[in-house]
Amino acid sequence: MAHALAQPTFGTDDYLAWEATQPERHDYLCGEVFAMTGGTLRHNRATLRSTITLESHLQGSRCKVFSGDVKVAVDATTHWFYPDVVVTCSERDLADLDASAVREPVLVLEVLSPSTAAYDRGNKFLSLQKLPSLQEYALLDAVAPRLEVFRRNAAGRFEHYVFEGADDQAELTSIGWVGTVGTLLD
Repeated sequence: MAHALAQPTFGTDDYLAWEATQPERHDYLCGEVFAMTGGTLRHNRATLRSTITLESHLQGSRCKVFSGDVKVAVDATTHWFYPDVVVTCSERDLADLDASAVREPVLVLEVLSPSTAAYDRGNKFLSLQKLPSLQEYALLDAVAPRLEVFRRNAAGRFEHYVFEGADDQAELTSIGWVGTVGTLLD
């Protein structure tokens, strides 16, 4: 996430109407609009590989994987953002495949980059915790390589799991995936 745009704050409806006409993507947080910066080849490959891996794993299930151009609406009035990879199993989300956002994700995966890591670990994660549907929030570091998973426990709190190294066995229990961290990378 680069920076807030120099303009008056938007209401949600104004943001959604404006965003639909923009060539670039923009996150929305409490009235402020943030231009999404271009990614690196490494970031793009990790996003693509993660999407393909999870899509292959979920083939034939009721869950669907989306990446890049699909927003997550955390709170329809305060926070809309574009995750790198999102999985939803919600009939409500999947009822309209022409929609531009999901509201009940079970998994959000972000590929870390220097410009967005603090936001991904901070305000975005705090906001995502408000979604009752969210079971896991994953942060993939393509350079390290490392996968951090924040998993909701029975008490509703998120526990932190770290899978370090390309050959480390990792799991995303929200969708029943088990594989190496390197499987998510290129």
